[in-house]
Amino acid sequence: MGGVTSSMAAKFAFFPPNPPSYKLNTNDATGLLLMDPFPHRENIDVLRLPTRRGTEISAVYVKYPMATTTLLYSHGNAADIGQMYELFTELSIHLRVNLMGVELAEEGTLGMRGPTLVVYDYSGYGQSSGKPTEQNTYADIEAAYKCLEESYGAKQENIILYGQSVGSGPTLDLAARLPRLRAVVLHSPILSGLRVMYPVKRTYWFDIYKNIDKIPLVKCPVLIIHGTSDEVVDCSHGKQLWELCQEKYEPLWLKGGNHCDLELFPEYLRHLKKFISSVEKAPSRRSSSRRSVDGLEHSRRSTDCFEAPRKSTDRREKPRKSTDRPEKLRLHEYKFNNIDKLEKLRVPLDQMDRSRRSVEYHEKSRRSIDQQLERARKSVDWSQEEIAKEAITHALKALRKRHLVEEGAHAPAIIALSRPIISQGSEWKEKAENLETELQQCYKAQSRLSEQLVVEVAESRASKNLLQEKESQINSLQEELGKIRDECSQLKTDLEEKITALELVMAENKEIRAQLEKMTIKAKDAEAENKMLVDRLMLQKMQDAERLNEVFDILVLIKMKANALYEDLMEQHKASGLENLAKQQVDGVVREVKKDKSIKLWDTNTGSLSSTLYGCLGSVLDLSITHDNRSVIAASSSNNLYVWDVYSGRVRHSLTGHADKVCAVDVSKISSRHVVSAAYDRTIKVWDLQKGYCVNTIIFHSNCNALAFSMDGQTIFSGHVDGNLRLWDIQTGKLLSEVAAHSPAAVTSISVSRGGNLVLTSGRDNMHNLFDIRSLEVCRSLRATGNRVASNWSRSCISPHENYVAAGSADGSVCIWSISKADIVNTLKEHSAPVLCCSWSGLGKPLASADKNGIVCIWT
Repeated sequence: MGGVTSSMAAKFAFFPPNPPSYKLNTNDATGLLLMDPFPHRENIDVLRLPTRRGTEISAVYVKYPMATTTLLYSHGNAADIGQMYELFTELSIHLRVNLMGVELAEEGTLGMRGPTLVVYDYSGYGQSSGKPTEQNTYADIEAAYKCLEESYGAKQENIILYGQSVGSGPTLDLAARLPRLRAVVLHSPILSGLRVMYPVKRTYWFDIYKNIDKIPLVKCPVLIIHGTSDEVVDCSHGKQLWELCQEKYEPLWLKGGNHCDLELFPEYLRHLKKFISSVEKAPSRRSSSRRSVDGLEHSRRSTDCFEAPRKSTDRREKPRKSTDRPEKLRLHEYKFNNIDKLEKLRVPLDQMDRSRRSVEYHEKSRRSIDQQLERARKSVDWSQEEIAKEAITHALKALRKRHLVEEGAHAPAIIALSRPIISQGSEWKEKAENLETELQQCYKAQSRLSEQLVVEVAESRASKNLLQEKESQINSLQEELGKIRDECSQLKTDLEEKITALELVMAENKEIRAQLEKMTIKAKDAEAENKMLVDRLMLQKMQDAERLNEVFDILVLIKMKANALYEDLMEQHKASGLENLAKQQVDGVVREVKKDKSIKLWDTNTGSLSSTLYGCLGSVLDLSITHDNRSVIAASSSNNLYVWDVYSGRVRHSLTGHADKVCAVDVSKISSRHVVSAAYDRTIKVWDLQKGYCVNTIIFHSNCNALAFSMDGQTIFSGHVDGNLRLWDIQTGKLLSEVAAHSPAAVTSISVSRGGNLVLTSGRDNMHNLFDIRSLEVCRSLRATGNRVASNWSRSCISPHENYVAAGSADGSVCIWSISKADIVNTLKEHSAPVLCCSWSGLGKPLASADKNGIVCIWT
């Protein structure tokens, strides 16, 4: 369940910025990684670090020449190192941390001693790969720590871990496994992920970032900073973690501080600087032999990670008093506040004065003694002896004071004399160079601020002149405003009159609209009734035609019996001479077609009968063959569809569901699974041959005479009695489009080209129209004198190469049109009865046609 818990927690706990606030580019000349849009600096390394979980994270390492400690920063949720750049800049200035994007060398901080800052992005944050999960964050901070040890030579006892909000999780996980760590800073930390949402009393297995269980294992000093008005993570989280620390440091509870604004409080920087200075001065009490980060995973199960102790190398002198006074804060805020510019100008001067005090001290003492002696000489009332005594007394007092002051001033030097001469000389040389660098930077800052002050004074004068001009403009505008107000009152009066008139017009408009809606409803009702009557009339005509067909079937049956009688007479009376008489009585009957409810398969090459399919209970009204030539589907007057297997000749399916005769059927061009059929019950049904039942039913007010699938098998084309061509979606059954193809004459045939770009429709108006499927516009209309459509089910077709159109006629001829020329290229005459169907072979040859007498002709 661990993987499931991690993935679910990641969805609710991590919110990486999208898109990232920065990009990583590679310099073609140097091969270094650069952060866009921040400028490159020589003392900043941009890194891509691999983790043990197969991801790569982005990190920034700020090199600091005088640094003794390293700060490994784990930021909070919903941010990356690009968005946190301004905050890191502020911390770099006040904590003397060199950070990219700010010219810190001119601010006087390059030579100061302070911590080195290392910042990284979690997996899935910024330009780091992978997804943000609890285990990935543990691997991310381990990768950053490993880079500090192996690439930059940082030691465990000189590293401070800083974790903010969610970053407290990986920070405490790593700190619990590092016994010689210098210190830990927790900024708005959490007890655990679950405790942020619910105040549970125990730790559950599915919880994440169980800081409440890990903080007792941390053996270094821990500073906790939390806001008392935190609305995201309650302040009780930080207080409970502080109670569980082994080595507590004075916490900072910022009154009124929220979750994301603690850096704005002055106490935040002062307390943090105090903590860092305190842990740097404290000697290391832990073993100092270096241990590889490769043992981090093993340290989770073993606490035996201490090494042999060694002497502390923290031999620095006592740091000077902090100079972070209000004047220095105003110096940093110079670009945001123009009022405090004069106060900010004093800061570099004060710093220069402090650097000169040690040099000018002896001169001040000497001048004090000379002034005292001078006052003693100028006294007229005293005698020479009294003057001498008084001068000696004052001189002795001054010498005592000077001796005490010099003794205190030279105490560090006396202590330093006890050190080796070489280390003392190099250390003082380094300090002198740092002081000289500071002094140069102060001079630069003073000159820059002086120039800025001159510019600001000029801008202030220009602003004052502009203000006077604006005041004069305001007076003139006030006069204009009075005039405009008078005009506005007049316009309001006119507007009220117009509104009254408009309300009257709107009331009249509503009445007219109501009357229009009533008339529209009446018109729609009349139109629907008219359509219904037309459909009923057409249905009645079709029923009459069916009755005639039934009568015709009866006549055919009678003729069949007559043929049988004729055969008997021929056998019985061959010798009697009655053969000629019988022929004369039944002449013409034997040549009529029998509707025997069977399907015959013919060989087009030899013209011989291949097989006969039986099993249909009604007359066959339409046929279709699957694209793999394995099945034949017939539409029957018995309200059913029959599916035969071509090779076995047996009925595979009998599809029932229509309430009236099925008049049209077609099979998908790309699949042998889907079949569509239409019947006189005004329904179109989509069948699944694998399942053997209907999967979708489309009901429409007009009967459908012809059907065809699109080449992609997703659209159904239907031709209706009302003369319209309609397109349907096979999945949803919704009407996609509708076009008047032969209105008001009925559509008798639909044929889709093999390329899928053209659809051919034929109608009782004796027209054959070619439509562009993409726009449903007529691109060709084919018609010929003498070519008349024989019935409502006369089928025409397009050649496979989309060059020709073939259609039968009531006079027994077959007309061939050229699509490109829109003209007849040939007329085939062989049939003696109306031609009802034409069909082209898939290879382009031959063309087959069938007439009403059941005669099929093959044209080559």
